Amino acid sequence: MNGFLLTWLAFGLMLAVFAARAWVVETSRGRLVTSGSAQRGLTAAAVASVALLVVMLTLNGGVELVELVSGGRADVTQPAEPVPGQDPAVPIQPQAPAPAAPAAPAN
Repeated sequence: MNGFLLTWLAFGLMLAVFAARAWVVETSRGRLVTSGSAQRGLTAAAVASVALLVVMLTLNGGVELVELVSGGRADVTQPAEPVPGQDPAVPIQPQAPAPAAPAAPAN
């Protein structure tokens, strides 16, 4: 299975756990009994799902970075897109300094 698909599934799991916890918290407000164990269990599951999502995002980004660097595709010396009006084959020349302002006439 693709790592990106697993990351999206982890994100969906996190949303589902947060929704279930919110439902348990909101439906137990009107009752005289508390659902403490369900809330604690879903809170732990929510923390675990956030941690899983952070790990998945870090691993997928790290894998992509290693592939770019080791595959030689990480060319950072050239812009990703050509600048309009410039030929990418012609190097950028330094600009000449601006001319000095004329001196004010003495009265």
